[in-house]
Amino acid sequence: MTRPRLAVGAVITASSHGRDPHDPAPDDGGSARRLPGRNLPVAIASGLALAGVAVGALYVEQLVFLGLIMALEAVALHELHTALRGAGLRPATPVVAGAGIVMLFGAYLHGPSALAVGLVLAVAGAVLWAMVVDRLDRRRAAGRAATEHAAGALPGQPGLLGDVAATVLMTCWVPLMAGFIGLLLDRPGGEWYLLATLALPVSNDIGAYGVGSQFGRRLLAPSVSPGKTCEGLAGGLATVVVLAVAVTSQGADFTILIAVCVGLAVVVASTLGDLTESLLKRDLGLKDLGAVMPGHGGIMDRIDGILFSLPTAHLVLALFGL
Repeated sequence: MTRPRLAVGAVITASSHGRDPHDPAPDDGGSARRLPGRNLPVAIASGLALAGVAVGALYVEQLVFLGLIMALEAVALHELHTALRGAGLRPATPVVAGAGIVMLFGAYLHGPSALAVGLVLAVAGAVLWAMVVDRLDRRRAAGRAATEHAAGALPGQPGLLGDVAATVLMTCWVPLMAGFIGLLLDRPGGEWYLLATLALPVSNDIGAYGVGSQFGRRLLAPSVSPGKTCEGLAGGLATVVVLAVAVTSQGADFTILIAVCVGLAVVVASTLGDLTESLLKRDLGLKDLGAVMPGHGGIMDRIDGILFSLPTAHLVLALFGL
């Protein structure tokens, strides 16, 4: 088995010492407002630990690495489940977890069709789950108030459609996107491509934080994430382009053009991933989705941008025949 040639352990951790990697400079009249930060040493230590375990598992055996990814998926799904339950939704999280196994290992062993199969199973399972849960709720409610469920959902509850939508959201966000890990690995030099894909969004975070914290003035999406700035986005783009060119110059099996295209696409995807989670947290009134990673928050708080980057990198590589 070809050993990974990219050292990403330190890179994976350095970007999450603040609440937002685009954390802007202090307010000086017209500048963006600085958000409260996290404990940098703790964030680096916990990130290094996770990165070390992940890279070590990949060195041992790809299936061991996929097992670790599945465990991280389970934690991420639990975080999303808890957040959505707090909003009155009832996602079919066991169904999503089962679909995640099909998608991740199926994509690695059998290719892209496994992602479609897993998604279909998840949607069908979501509908059946919602119907069963609703029927059980109606039976329990019958003894308390005969009319409580007569018109559908309980007053103030999203109802069946909301439950199904929550399940589909979880499926598309975590197991579907994480399933592209299997597709990235299942190609010549797959380990290297995967590690590079993991490093790029983190490098984007580092560049965005470094530039945004010093020069950030113009907010990128103030209604969603008041810490992100246009200057930070530019800093992330520049950092990723430099990294892509540097990697290519060290003998990578693709051209500088391909490396830059992948890098730029990943920056856009990673930023959208960050904004997506920020939108969810803002809507639910949450600071973090979890607390299992000291200095970072939850697993979802660490991998939101990475998840969006996985299918993006795979698709851009496929467009170039890689």
